[in-house]
Amino acid sequence: MNIWWDAALWLLVLWLSALLFQIADIGTAWFDSRTARAGSARFARRRAHEIFWVLPVAALAAVLSAFGVALGASMVLDTGWGLTGGLVLALAVMVIVSGLVVVGLVRLLTRDVQGYAVLRLRVSDTNARKVTKADIERWRQELAVIDEREAVRHESIARWLRLIPIAFSVLALAAIWIALAQDFSLPTGLIVGLVSLLLPAISIVLADRAARLSLRARAEWALVNGRQRAELVQAIDELERRTNRGVAGLSDRVNRALQILREQQL
Repeated sequence: MNIWWDAALWLLVLWLSALLFQIADIGTAWFDSRTARAGSARFARRRAHEIFWVLPVAALAAVLSAFGVALGASMVLDTGWGLTGGLVLALAVMVIVSGLVVVGLVRLLTRDVQGYAVLRLRVSDTNARKVTKADIERWRQELAVIDEREAVRHESIARWLRLIPIAFSVLALAAIWIALAQDFSLPTGLIVGLVSLLLPAISIVLADRAARLSLRARAEWALVNGRQRAELVQAIDELERRTNRGVAGLSDRVNRALQILREQQL
């Protein structure tokens, strides 16, 4: 069988897996944009990326595991490897993939990212108790951490990630056309070649749509974060003024009351 058909098949499987990433990218951007416009954005945690990308990551892990099993089987059947060697190779690939998935899942579940709204809620809850200067300083440090995290832009990383499905589609297209050029006996070769032209077209359209939605979602969330940050800074400043103001003549009145108590005890 033409080896290019095998290459085209694997590239097509990788492209389909990457296509799930593109769909998740679009769904995530749309959900973030909708959440920012809705009233629930007041206390939103912005975990949409982590939720939506579970499916494509699981699909990619399944593809890599299947590739390891297929590679181990081909080593046994085609190159004369022993059964033990093929099983060890397949299990090694599956262990590596499973380990990476577990590490990513643990980091996802153990990470608790605090936003402006959550910190503002904590600051508001302290109105019923006495606030110290240490509390003010700690809140300002937490605010600086949130500002530093929100200032990081991931557009360049996302731009490169969106090129991966396009690269897979172009490679699959090239492999299909090379296979067709070497095998003219295929009756539906022309139809297969024309249909394969849709692969890069679909990836390009989805990448463009995801980029537009991502920029729109980031702009809308910037407005939400700006309002939440302004309210948070106002609340911290008010508590700081209340802490520094004190009560005029309080120490004198306390000393006078203590002196009266001592005189009454004599």
